[in-house]
Amino acid sequence: MIKFTTMDDDGNETEHELPSKMAVCDRCEGHGTHLAPSIGGHAYSMEEFEESFSTDEEKDEYFKRGGCYDVRCEECKGLRVTQVLDVEACTGKYEELLKRYQDLQEDERQYHMECAAERRAGC
Repeated sequence: MIKFTTMDDDGNETEHELPSKMAVCDRCEGHGTHLAPSIGGHAYSMEEFEESFSTDEEKDEYFKRGGCYDVRCEECKGLRVTQVLDVEACTGKYEELLKRYQDLQEDERQYHMECAAERRAGC
């Protein structure tokens, strides 16, 4: 079950549950590992890549699944699957909760987009 919390106008929190299912992890694509964020999040120029990974072995390891630059998946903790919302199972009593959950998710997405725009603007 996917759990989420809502708050009423009086500040009272209520925890809800929605049906879930297991799915292949989006982060590692079901491999259980991914490139270490410290190097995977960097856009190397060709020159930087050649300097950082000077041997063919180092270059091969960079692109190899499970290579020496990989770490256990941060999302699934190496299990290769994650729990995701089962939208098709959200019928009947779950329909209103699904709408509330999706609204909360959209609010959070909008908030993160706003924060990113502020950072770009130097705030």
